[in-house]
Amino acid sequence: MLVGVGRFGRHHLRVLKMLADQGQIILEGAVVKTPEKQARIANEFQVPVFTEIPIALLQKVDGVVVATPMDTHFSIVNTCLEYANVLVEKPLAMNTADAKLLESKARQRNRVLMVAHTYRFHPMVEKLQSLLGTEDGLPYRIEGQFVNPANTDSNENPSLDHLHFFDVIDFLFKKTPLSVHCNASGRAHTVSLRYPENMDAILKLGWNGDAKKRTLEFFYRDKSIRCDFIQNTIDVICGGENRRIEVNSTVEPLEKELRLYIQLLQGNAAPEHYPDAVVGSRILDVALKAQPLQTEHKPRVAIIGGGIFGANCAIKLAAFCDVTMFERNNDILGEASFVNQYRHHWGYHYPRSAETVRDIQRAMESFESLYQSAIVRNFPTYYGVAKDGSKVSAEDYVRFCREHNLPFTLEYPDPRYLDPNQVSVCLKTMEPIYDYTRLKSLVHSYLTQEKNIHIELGSNVIGGQLLADGRKELLVQSNGNSSARTFDFIINATYANHNTFPDWFGFPKKEVRIDLVEALIVRLPIPHISLAVMDGPFTNLVPTGENGVFTLVHIKESILKRFVPSDGLVPPGLQVSSNAKKIVEKSKEWFPILEQAELLESRYVFRCVNANREHDDARPSDITRHGFGCFSILGGKILNSVRVAQELAEEIRGYTSTPSAATPVALVNGFAQPSADLNVRRSLMDPPDRPQIVEDPQAIR
Repeated sequence: MLVGVGRFGRHHLRVLKMLADQGQIILEGAVVKTPEKQARIANEFQVPVFTEIPIALLQKVDGVVVATPMDTHFSIVNTCLEYANVLVEKPLAMNTADAKLLESKARQRNRVLMVAHTYRFHPMVEKLQSLLGTEDGLPYRIEGQFVNPANTDSNENPSLDHLHFFDVIDFLFKKTPLSVHCNASGRAHTVSLRYPENMDAILKLGWNGDAKKRTLEFFYRDKSIRCDFIQNTIDVICGGENRRIEVNSTVEPLEKELRLYIQLLQGNAAPEHYPDAVVGSRILDVALKAQPLQTEHKPRVAIIGGGIFGANCAIKLAAFCDVTMFERNNDILGEASFVNQYRHHWGYHYPRSAETVRDIQRAMESFESLYQSAIVRNFPTYYGVAKDGSKVSAEDYVRFCREHNLPFTLEYPDPRYLDPNQVSVCLKTMEPIYDYTRLKSLVHSYLTQEKNIHIELGSNVIGGQLLADGRKELLVQSNGNSSARTFDFIINATYANHNTFPDWFGFPKKEVRIDLVEALIVRLPIPHISLAVMDGPFTNLVPTGENGVFTLVHIKESILKRFVPSDGLVPPGLQVSSNAKKIVEKSKEWFPILEQAELLESRYVFRCVNANREHDDARPSDITRHGFGCFSILGGKILNSVRVAQELAEEIRGYTSTPSAATPVALVNGFAQPSADLNVRRSLMDPPDRPQIVEDPQAIR
């Protein structure tokens, strides 16, 4: 007997009718809500149709299939288990307490209680099971989308209605998540799950956009396996090669599921081979934990690192978050933001990376909207292309500038500044710098005027962990004391120590190149002028905000150490030995004026960039979305800092400002769960297509 012939119940009835026609079962009938639907379904499928479930009928059948709205599952299954075995559509119930009651009742009555986790029977999952079984170890990350078009929204809870991939992961790996975190944006949930052995899954579930999406991708150290459940294809990508597997089956998953149910009723299938109430309860528990954390306070955001990127994130988030910025030094902007050439890039510096130029150009307006008064203009900046050893020719460099609308004139400076015999072409531009002191003052002003920003100087974050409810705990050391602090979101803006944060939390690390750089501060008796030699192991002289004071960096000689560490971390205990004399001597070959230079100081900094980008020297600003409300920034250019902060602020605002589900929720130990009395209240509402269960066939309650 089938109870419920709604959107998915019709598919059940179609397959059950086919099985009945084949003599596999006797279909006693279907139950619907209204007489109008009763007549329509009876005429279409030629089966008995009822508007109620009389006990006499329940006593006669061996099994019942329940395909009604999810909020009716508990009450219908609870009654049916008294008399028959049950296959119920997912989820088993609307809260774990009810699911456990059904699990217990099925055991006491010796009934089969099977939950329709249909994707277990999908040919793609069956193929995945054999593919993944050959892998050595677990994937470190799984990404998935189970998304329907926004115009098909059923107004159900995304994580409850679209819980299929929770079950697929459970089925494939036999593991239960240790931590679950959920962000909601509109009617979609982004769910992050941490499983044993640091296997993470990031799943987008719900209703969004115009397209139906059903994808899962498994990331291993040496390969990825991407599955498209709509196209029925699996792509195995390894070593730059893509092997596509077409997955076909003549039997649909629902038919396989119903045939297994029939075998269970006949005693012809092993009990461990089906998703029983224990499985159903386990998957429901995951789905209930995969709800946006509801708190009465503003979202608590930790920012690790008080450089220009971290500071701007704090400024942009302060409007709707409670922000704590941790800086291990005694002042902000003290490391890479300080040991810098202060060039306000327009793009001339990256002739082999259109990506970086686009990144710079789209960031310009947002940065200047906050820091216009820190920008120093109205002096010439010259870019010369070396005659020998340049990775870009004079013709290519000029073409590059024109293609990217970078203004210039073909003009050489005074030969005291740049030796014209060393370069094949020279472009005069008006690319400015920013005054570091003025920039820092403005950042201080923005930070201190926001009451929701708490700056903790001299505070070193030394560890962290995910909590079971998806919140994050940081271990902070300050004034010789350590304390644990809990946050909803964390932004890692530590630059050279970029990979320390994912190391704490078990996230994949980014492959980075780390340079130990020596930048010289020199005094020269000349006006503001900026000089750069492109594009190779050459040199740059850039003015600061102080008259007559310049930064000098030689692309080769200023790099004291360069390495791509296997663990992604800065090696401890590196010894620093100045190379200032050679930096000046080699730079004089290009800039004769350096004969008059007075060396004021050497400044040292670790620079962290994406590894293996020497071919184009790209320096875009990257945001790594680890999941669990955790983000890492690998800053490219300082002027990108505001745009990156805006992007993160908009994303976090989207997660915190929009309700995502019509399902009532209540807080239980910090988790958002459907209210315990949901079934009672929903039964009073009596939703469409919900049949009445009656003891007396003549009565309707």
